[in-house]
Amino acid sequence: MTRDYLLLIIILCLTCCSRPKDQSVRYYFDPVAGTDTGPGTSPATAFKSLAKIREIDLAPGDSILLKSGGVFTEQLFISSRGDYHGNIVIGKYGGDALPHIKGDGSKLAAVHVYNSEYLVIRDLEISNRGIVPVTSLNGLLVELKGFGKARDITIDGLYIHDVYGNLVKEEGSGNAMMIRNYDEKDTLSVSSHFDGLCIRNCHIRDCQRNGIIMWGNWIRSKWDPSLNVVISHNLIEGVPGDGIMASAAHRPVIEYNVMRDCPGTLPPTEACDGIWPWSCDSAIVQFNIVSDHKSHVDAYGFDSDWNSTGSLFQYNLSYNNDGGFLLVCNPGGWPASWSIGNHGTIARFNVSINDGIRDYLQQGKSEYFSPVVHVTGPVSHTIIEKNIFCIMPKKNQETDRTLLSFTDWYGYPDSTFFRNNYFCLAETHRAVVPGQAKNTFIAGNIYTGRLRKETPGFVSYDGNLNHGLWYDKNDKGWDMLVEFLRGKTVPVNGSDIPVLQVIGYER
Repeated sequence: MTRDYLLLIIILCLTCCSRPKDQSVRYYFDPVAGTDTGPGTSPATAFKSLAKIREIDLAPGDSILLKSGGVFTEQLFISSRGDYHGNIVIGKYGGDALPHIKGDGSKLAAVHVYNSEYLVIRDLEISNRGIVPVTSLNGLLVELKGFGKARDITIDGLYIHDVYGNLVKEEGSGNAMMIRNYDEKDTLSVSSHFDGLCIRNCHIRDCQRNGIIMWGNWIRSKWDPSLNVVISHNLIEGVPGDGIMASAAHRPVIEYNVMRDCPGTLPPTEACDGIWPWSCDSAIVQFNIVSDHKSHVDAYGFDSDWNSTGSLFQYNLSYNNDGGFLLVCNPGGWPASWSIGNHGTIARFNVSINDGIRDYLQQGKSEYFSPVVHVTGPVSHTIIEKNIFCIMPKKNQETDRTLLSFTDWYGYPDSTFFRNNYFCLAETHRAVVPGQAKNTFIAGNIYTGRLRKETPGFVSYDGNLNHGLWYDKNDKGWDMLVEFLRGKTVPVNGSDIPVLQVIGYER
């Protein structure tokens, strides 16, 4: 038998055993008219039970399609792998209404995607609500264990609501969406990460505790960051805890998201923020809006958290948040094998309106605390520049009226640059509480209104905030900010006012 003949047989075998891409299969599910005895490959022979998915040997290019408007009262579990030539798709058929996967809190995820890649999940309604809050409850759980690299997962157009999870983070909080590739309890030798994760166009409403959360391999000695992560164009409302938190990722992009109307239902021990990277390198947070965040601890619109380097916040809008616009933080005392601290945060070309409005004492505190910008712990080389802050009158006379506060978190900040920012102060404010921060450089900040006392690095402007004061046609960053803000409004004294009018760009 010649070598050429053997090669021909091998090619023929591979051809016969592999299914051509144009022969991909669609499997249909109808919770009312379906039956689990048919093939499920047409609407007329649709399956009834989502449990049938576990019996299907899905191949690249195949689809799981749920009947539009159908209500499924069982968990959707899938573990499958598409490939570079064909994703596996979970979606809908037969109309515009989303199929609803309606959990009752008895499963920790209404939809559970396990050890999968080259997968698209889209156009689903998901809820998971029982009678009482459930610890570690999720609407959607995307999970990796001992998998290695999971490529190209897209989550698109989901409506997730009424996930009734625990409000306490340390006990295992609830999440509308949990993306998890690490569990401290695992002893698996193969670590996992995502490469190509896109979460877009999702609407999250009335879920507790959190919105979109990633939990990755954050310990630096075991560093295995997820790559090519994009979280964009999502709406989160009615969520009391953290809005979007990316973790253990290299250069995640979080953009064009909105978090709003956050209920103040967290216990007084709970901290949360709007959008924040944690244990990430070179995160980009841009073109987002966070408003009305309420909690006893933190409640900042944006947060550059610890074990991170090079976090960039630009072209964001923050307003009516209890804690302020920005938190930059890092607890001291961690060995470098666990955490490398927080270095190189940049916040530029952002707008903050009426932030820092917490009007009650935090638990165990004797003074009100809600600075517009809070830098705490041994963070280093932080740059906060070219931002606009409009501080409205506060309802409570005791509410904190501080622009920039440095505090201790097992250490103080080092090398902070706070420069060329613009403030419109409706009431007298304190400029800086320096604490024991080292190498702090404050320069070129211009304000209208009054400070309690003259402060180096702050210059009074006798007039109203206007674009002639801050706009520089030679700096394209301002143009990017203006275009993002165009058409957007904020509530002022009961009326919706254009943001560009508030910051003096237009009348």
